[in-house]
Amino acid sequence: MTRYFETPQERQISQLQTCIQAERHCRRATACIFTLTTALRLLGVDWDPSDAVASMPRLHADKLQIVVDHRNNKCRDRRAPARPGTTRLTPSAFFVSSIPTETMEVAEGITCTTPEFTWFMFSRFLELEDLVILGDATMRRKTLHETLTLDDFFELIVRIEHYAHRNGIRPPKGIGHCRKALELMEEHTDSVMESALRLTLERHGLPRPAVNLPVQLPDGSLIYLDLAFPDAMVAVEYDGEHHRAQWEQDSLRRFRIEEAGWVYVQVVNLGFITDSDKRRVAELVASHIKERTGYNYLLETPIPPDRVPDKRRKVWQPRRPANVFTS
Repeated sequence: MTRYFETPQERQISQLQTCIQAERHCRRATACIFTLTTALRLLGVDWDPSDAVASMPRLHADKLQIVVDHRNNKCRDRRAPARPGTTRLTPSAFFVSSIPTETMEVAEGITCTTPEFTWFMFSRFLELEDLVILGDATMRRKTLHETLTLDDFFELIVRIEHYAHRNGIRPPKGIGHCRKALELMEEHTDSVMESALRLTLERHGLPRPAVNLPVQLPDGSLIYLDLAFPDAMVAVEYDGEHHRAQWEQDSLRRFRIEEAGWVYVQVVNLGFITDSDKRRVAELVASHIKERTGYNYLLETPIPPDRVPDKRRKVWQPRRPANVFTS
């Protein structure tokens, strides 16, 4: 049986209805500030954290995650799934923030943490690679919330650290994790798997590829390559399930890219599941780069994500500006 996947829009509408109902029956003096998984769904962020938080029930989508400060910790609400005279509410999980919470109103009477502050809140719970993928998802070319850049995340970290310094408190847990993630995050990505593919190549020693590089073909048309190594003219693209219905267009697109002198590496879901699958993809891309540049970047074993920025600073060339690459 085919598994049904909710779109970001569907998750957003469903979560909004749940939050509206919860607020309608809530007797607190102030409105809730939703965060973490609840906020991601309210914001329409195209990333489902289900797998990443499977071992943490408080972060599951069937609960409402709410952030409070240390003066407003509603402990009694944790033990009150329903109040006398009301319908049963969605279970809630409360999280305390020692720093000012940055919020936005997503609908009348419904407030949640901003996309970047939600990302920061997740830094205490996610592995580095998942935190990078979440950061990428909030900076997609097409989002349901206001467009973000890497500068927005850097500025958030600066505000948090300055607040901690001014008030004589330790920076909150997760701040170091955030700084590492920022060095690996990319703007203008298109999918979770594109981000995962990029990180896989980097962990195997390859230079950071350009993301959605605009390339002008000889006939004057403009296309965007998912991941590209411009100096070697090697393109790497991930084709998800939706590509099955457009194989003719994809085949024509690939022909035009190869006609322009690029090596084209296609990665599909069934070929990118296990560690050995990912190794084979990295080996293939590395071999094409070596054939065209003479450089062999492939490592014998992949390095942990937190070591990738260190290797890049020592060995790799500065990143290419995101201007149009002409074949």
